[in-house]
Formats: sequence, C-alpha cells, structure tokens
Amino acid sequence: MNRFHDIGDILKNTDLLELFLMSPGTVQTITKCPGYYCGRYQIPGDNETSLWSSCGPCPRGSRVNSTWACSECTSSPTAYDWMYLCFMVVIGLLAQWYSIDMMLPYSQFSWKTFGTHFSALIETCLSASITLLVHEPLGSLQLRSCAVKHLSDWYTILHNPNPNYEEVLHCAQEAVYPLYSIVFVHYGLSVFMLFFVRPWANKAFQNKGHVASRPIYAALYLYPILALIHGIMAGLIYYAFPSIIILLSLMSHAFHFASRTDQSWRALVYETVSCIHNLVVVVGHWVLHGFGLVALTLWLQPELLAAILTLVPLPTFLYIVLSRFTDPGKFHTD
Repeated sequence: MNRFHDIGDILKNTDLLELFLMSPGTVQTITKCPGYYCGRYQIPGDNETSLWSSCGPCPRGSRVNSTWACSECTSSPTAYDWMYLCFMVVIGLLAQWYSIDMMLPYSQFSWKTFGTHFSALIETCLSASITLLVHEPLGSLQLRSCAVKHLSDWYTILHNPNPNYEEVLHCAQEAVYPLYSIVFVHYGLSVFMLFFVRPWANKAFQNKGHVASRPIYAALYLYPILALIHGIMAGLIYYAFPSIIILLSLMSHAFHFASRTDQSWRALVYETVSCIHNLVVVVGHWVLHGFGLVALTLWLQPELLAAILTLVPLPTFLYIVLSRFTDPGKFHTD
C-alpha cells in the first residue's frame, strides 16, 4: 500500500497527473482536453443540472476557448477578413473574364463580348449576395465569425491529438468559421447562377454556338479547380493574398502592354485612350493593384495607406516611359 501512496504523491507533484485528468468522457465539472482544438460543450441535464460533453470537435459556429469550453463565435470579420473574401470572389470572376477573352473570336470590343462579361459579373454578384444572406445572421449581409489567430486554425485536421499514443481523438473543425466553408458555398452558387443567368444573357445578346457554350464549359472547369486550391491552400492564401494580387496585377499589366505591336510611348498611350477595351483593362489593373496595396497596408502599417495609394498608376507610367529601352526590336544579333 505504501508503494501506491508513493506513486500517488509523485503524480501530484508532477505534470503526469494533468495527463490523467484529461478525461475524454462526459463530466460534471469541465476538465482539460488534449490537443489545441478539442473542447467540451454543455449538455442540459435533469433537475436543473448540466453536464459537459466528452472532448471532441466544437459545434459549427463555435471554437474552444482557454478553459477548454466550446464558446460561440460572436465577433465580426475584420477589414482584412472582408478583403480576403472579396479576393476569393474576384479571383473567380477574373478567371471567367480571362477565359471569355481567350475563347471568344472578337479581338475588339463588341456587344456580344460585353454581354458575356456582364453576365459573369451579375452571376458573381448574385451568388456572393445569396451566400451572405444564408449565413448567420440569416437574411443580413453581415457575418458572425470566429477570429483567425494562427495559421493552424485553417488546418485543424492536422492537429488531432493522440492521448497516450493509443487512439486518435478527432477534433477537426472550422476554427475560422465561416471563412473556410463560405467560399465553397459561393463557388457552388456561382455554378448554379451560371446555368440560371447565362442562357438568358446569351439569348439577349444573340450568342450562339461555340460563342455561347465555350465560356460555360470553361467556368465548369475553373470553379472545381478554384475550390480544390482553396480546400488545400486556404490558410496560406489568407496570409499571402495581398502579395499574390499585387504580383498577378503587375504581370498581367506588363503582358497587356507587351502584346501591343508598336512599343513606342505615343502608340501605347493612344491605343489605351482610344480603345474602350484597353482603357477598361488598364483601369481594372489599377483597381486590382490598389486593392492588393490596401490589403497589405492594413495588415502591416495602416498609417501609410494614403501614401501607398499614390503608387497605383506607377507601373503603367514606368512601362510606357521605359518601353523604348526594352523593345526586342532594338536588339540585333551579330
């Protein structure tokens, strides 16, 4: 008996006792759960008593707090969170617009091209609005969310604990509710809106044959690909999307000007101002570049926002001014 009393004294004076107190079963008094994301929620009992559930994933719309209790998410998305959601919406729209430009046979602006682009815009806006309306609070364009604290919050499935190296305790949950699942809902609704709105737009603008079908087929490939990328890399995209959109806008901006036959600054300025399509493309790149700069500045140094926005047109001016020094036609081989 003395031997067992000695073991009990040792456990009381060490952290091993804490390991044994991590009870996975239902308890009356909340105790510690193993892992980062395992928690307990209250179960109403008889005689005005309540029990705490066994350690496991928190219900949807809640996450574990510092006392290992599942607490309901009551905060609102930050400005950075809203910009992340906007980025996920815009990237789907831009992918559609790019595929439309690549597949339609019209090199210049036309009402048929405009109709297809406008239809994609309407589809995206409708799906984004409905997505917000069906999330809590229901019927509102606001969101109730959990705050993002760490990169691991996006990958809770990788942090399932294994107490005593016996059975894995599955505690995977959406700790960033609803920033992860809401993107899948939006992409699903976008496909639905594609079949609902696009036929009417094609009929109104008299798009027939491959002109009408190819952009639809392209979208049916694009949205599953975007959903797959989001499912795997959502956390990384959340922290890197300002840099991603800045780099993509710069590369696309340079590609747009580099595709011009005449690289003189006069020709570049004239083609940009005289063609509505080119003007819209340049202004669109400015908006995307400014969006990325705002998101990056809000994350790092919000006080520099006004000064940073003055740099939005800089890539355009630099390309036009320096294009004559980089024109491949000026380089000759021996």
